[in-house]
Amino acid sequence: MFRKRYPEDDINHYIRGRIKQARTEANETQEDLSKVLEKSRVAVSDIERGRVEIGASDLTYIAHHYRKPISYFYPPVVSVQGKLSAIEEELLTHFAGIPETQQYIALEYVKQQAELTIKASDREYADQLSEVRSESRKKQR
Repeated sequence: MFRKRYPEDDINHYIRGRIKQARTEANETQEDLSKVLEKSRVAVSDIERGRVEIGASDLTYIAHHYRKPISYFYPPVVSVQGKLSAIEEELLTHFAGIPETQQYIALEYVKQQAELTIKASDREYADQLSEVRSESRKKQR
């Protein structure tokens, strides 16, 4: 008897990839995870290979076991043009895992960093322009 293979979709593919990633980051085997879920190692293998879909309760146990927010296992739901870089995806994953009040603080910090970067860039450009003008004046004399 073969297990039913569900049609692969992007979300399930992402979830099972994140399960495997969390497990390998924790240096655990499928056998270790099977004990947490009280399932066989084959059942964990079937989940990671996409032969069966994972249930919400099992995913909750996995998130708790690996100390990850449940959102870690789901793809980011952000409307952007193009793909997110790995660091942008990681930033959004961690951002979603903190309480809302801390999200506002983190957002203000990121805005301040962006403004400082722009100001530094503008100052550097102004300094370069001033230097070019100064050299141009010297040549004209």
